[in-house]
Amino acid sequence: QQRADTLACYGNSAVQTPHLDALAARGALFESCYATQPVCSPCRSSMVTGLFPNATTVVDNNLPLPASLFSWPRALHDAGYRTAYIGKWHLGVEPVPDYFDVWRGFQTGWKHWIREEPFYAEPGESDSLFRERIKQTPPVVSKDESLIGKYRPDIETDYALAFMKENKERPFACWLSFYPPHTPKEAPEENVALYKGGIEPREQAIYHAMVNRLDWNIGRVMAGLDKLGLRESTLVVFTSDHGENFPWRWNNHHKRLCYDQSANVPLIMSWPGVLPEGKRVETVVSTADLCPSIVDLCNMPVPNGLHGESMKQLLGGDIGAWRKEAFIQNNPYRSWVEKTEDEDPHMRERCVVTDSWKLILNTTRRPELYNRRTDRNDMNNVFEMPENKGVVRDMVRRMHGWARKTEDEIALRLIEKWFSIG
Repeated sequence: QQRADTLACYGNSAVQTPHLDALAARGALFESCYATQPVCSPCRSSMVTGLFPNATTVVDNNLPLPASLFSWPRALHDAGYRTAYIGKWHLGVEPVPDYFDVWRGFQTGWKHWIREEPFYAEPGESDSLFRERIKQTPPVVSKDESLIGKYRPDIETDYALAFMKENKERPFACWLSFYPPHTPKEAPEENVALYKGGIEPREQAIYHAMVNRLDWNIGRVMAGLDKLGLRESTLVVFTSDHGENFPWRWNNHHKRLCYDQSANVPLIMSWPGVLPEGKRVETVVSTADLCPSIVDLCNMPVPNGLHGESMKQLLGGDIGAWRKEAFIQNNPYRSWVEKTEDEDPHMRERCVVTDSWKLILNTTRRPELYNRRTDRNDMNNVFEMPENKGVVRDMVRRMHGWARKTEDEIALRLIEKWFSIG
């Protein structure tokens, strides 16, 4: 739930993120990376597979990722990499992916302090397979030391550091998935004290404290790579599955909407000697581009049929050949869906974003057009302005082409609802 603009390297002067700032200085920072669907499970399915949620079938939280789909962790595992997953998985409890050699994943969270052991298994969940996989991974503390009461991201980082040290002599891939900054808003008091009274309301202060603690753990990971002598030979990717709507547009679940506060996520990629350093990429990219990019940068073939594209050439400066838009899907929580045979569920929407414009089509609201050059907060809808008719036609054309390519029937229905395509 990490908004791009809540990091110092993205221009936020109210938060301290020195380690992520340093990572960006030694890599490429993407100004306009958009979540395929700004909610946990669907976007994660895109990160893993390079497909949009309508193709992965993970269109809501807690749905399982089909084992038959191509994924970058499986590709690396099959190529001989030692693979690990540590942290929030949120892609269903069955099947537990067989392409991670080390599994410290948990399905979801809603707490950041460890209250049970094994702490990656949630009470009451159907997660017996998760528990069995966890037992196969040695603990990072002695038998006499309890984890109860510790901040979960700190322990997850301990596991990542232990994994890297154990596998320093062989190729490895470690996916470290922190739960914060996410509801509930909780952080160690030493981090909260940095923002108490300086940022209002209190919930936002704690959110910034969570970001600060996350940054500290990123620093621990980078220091670990340096100590092992692996920094120059390691691709490091930092990103998020969605943002956080406050204070601009508050909804019950803080995310999902296609506005930048929810959909624009941070993306930093660093590999000294391979990727450019200190580069800021302004053109739009998608979280679906992560899978083909990782595979390509690891010198493995990218399969045909993925929705995302490798950013390798883009990082090399070849902007001319890059796709000119990103797309966003939004589906309602299944519990919110009130559907008859003749009506779409409330709040389905599709969005197309270019470097200059954003068009949002919604089941119930009028279409929205925002000028990204002058209105990055998506506050001034200029859809009805006559001088923007040409822009609207171009954006609809882009969305229509993408919908046909990805077989997104909802996008096609929304276009038909609001426009006529000749």
